Amino acid sequence: MEISRLQTERRMAASAYPLKARWDRAAFPWLSQYPCDVPPGLEFPRLRTEQLLLCAHDRYADRIALRYYRTHWSYEELLQRVKQVAGNLAEMGVAAGDRALVVLPNCPDFVTLFFALHWLGAEVVPANPLLSGKDLVQLAELVAPSLVVGLDVRLKPVLQLLRQCPVPRLIVSSLAPHLPFYLRWPYRLKTFRAITPSGLNSTAVLPFTRLYRSDVPPLDEPLGRDADAPAVLQPTGGTTGTPKVAVLRHANLHANVAQLHAWCRLEAGSEVVLAVLPFFHVFGATVGMLSSIAGGATLLLQARFQPARVWQVMDRWRPTVAPMVPFMFAALCEEMRRRRQNLSGLRCGFSGASALPADVKQEFQDRTGAVIFEGYGLSEASPVTHSNPAASNARTGSIGLPLPDTEARIVDPQSGRTVLPPGQVGELIVRGPQVMAGYLNQPDETARALRDGWLHTGDLARMDRDGFFYIVDRKKDMIISAGLNVYPAEVERVLEEHPQVAECAVVGLPDRFYGEKVVAFIVPAETARLDARELKAFCQDR
Repeated sequence: MEISRLQTERRMAASAYPLKARWDRAAFPWLSQYPCDVPPGLEFPRLRTEQLLLCAHDRYADRIALRYYRTHWSYEELLQRVKQVAGNLAEMGVAAGDRALVVLPNCPDFVTLFFALHWLGAEVVPANPLLSGKDLVQLAELVAPSLVVGLDVRLKPVLQLLRQCPVPRLIVSSLAPHLPFYLRWPYRLKTFRAITPSGLNSTAVLPFTRLYRSDVPPLDEPLGRDADAPAVLQPTGGTTGTPKVAVLRHANLHANVAQLHAWCRLEAGSEVVLAVLPFFHVFGATVGMLSSIAGGATLLLQARFQPARVWQVMDRWRPTVAPMVPFMFAALCEEMRRRRQNLSGLRCGFSGASALPADVKQEFQDRTGAVIFEGYGLSEASPVTHSNPAASNARTGSIGLPLPDTEARIVDPQSGRTVLPPGQVGELIVRGPQVMAGYLNQPDETARALRDGWLHTGDLARMDRDGFFYIVDRKKDMIISAGLNVYPAEVERVLEEHPQVAECAVVGLPDRFYGEKVVAFIVPAETARLDARELKAFCQDR
């Protein structure tokens, strides 16, 4: 796409969500607490995610887009790889509307593939590489992918999926090309021990490097045209705990990116972002990857959270922005204490998924000089709906204020309609341009979650007179441990598959490090002798 044409499209784009003619401060009390430079409403151009990359490339072609061990690509190099991968995918038959199940950690291949699929008009279905084969089968039955992308050292569950739900193509990615010599050999040993693809008569298996073949012409023009088309099909337990897939449109994702940029005042072309939140979850994908790309930032990719490794990366590359979950902030505080050395250069952090303990927040801010934005969101909202301001009027224990162009109410949990006054506890509902289109092929679940444009979150909350919101409890039965949603019923089902377990009940107990820890109360079968380590291994395999 020519630069002039892209700029013209941006100028002429209609708003993805109508700008309110008048934001009444009486009706929206949180507006009185907004930072003076943040408007109540924004005009959201209807851009697709690949256009965010194009815009960044137009302005910052020579700037480093991502770093991962010995790999570092400029925006020019990233864009050329996206075009080449898109060309090879098209040559393989991948087309607009196709769905790709991407079972990868944060790595250069994930970023390239994400934008290449959108370049073609295809849809991304991200999945946790640690999911069991059973979970992947369940997900594949919901989304019907035409392509699966897996990691060479985590192929066992992917192969289990393919043997039960044949998919035309499997592409195998590897971290080895990006690793330094001293890590490459241990990694290759893991690969040697891993299960290799075999017996997949109906599936073509290709290495990811095949997508970089230069004998196939790159696809220079993006084929996607509609910002309201699905971009990401995000697996979620939703607001009820039942497995579902939230349909997030390109316009939803871009709206949330624009809201975050307006709220956090990110500096275009100068930020360095610690990308440790997994991109297979929309929190990491939007707050980490897309917000960074849209602002011409440099991504410091981390495939997993290891406090010592993350500290080394932060000490060397000096990130300015660090989106994390509470246990990561706590672990880095512990790492800084252990090393007796603080980190400098960090300007802001972003915390979500669960409450950040006040003492952890204060210690991290003292040790780094950063300001931490505490917020709230859910997969169905791309994901962020609320955030505390950076100013001194942030409230301890609060999820903050609704973002620009976001409305929020507290309603009676029974009727879901009666709006409750400040101070009363009810269900939190939200409305805004970042809210999903619905759940894939589940109209009844969509109707329960989306009513008159309002997303019913399933969280019990209250609003004070100044418009700050506070989460009180969850209507749904869910545990949040280390930033991940854990549904007790799922854990109970796995435990009850064990022949020596007669009954069990799973609950979440408060934990200072993880937020909540998963605890199981078990009634053993008659004459059974349970071994805790064996039982944990049984669960991990599933």
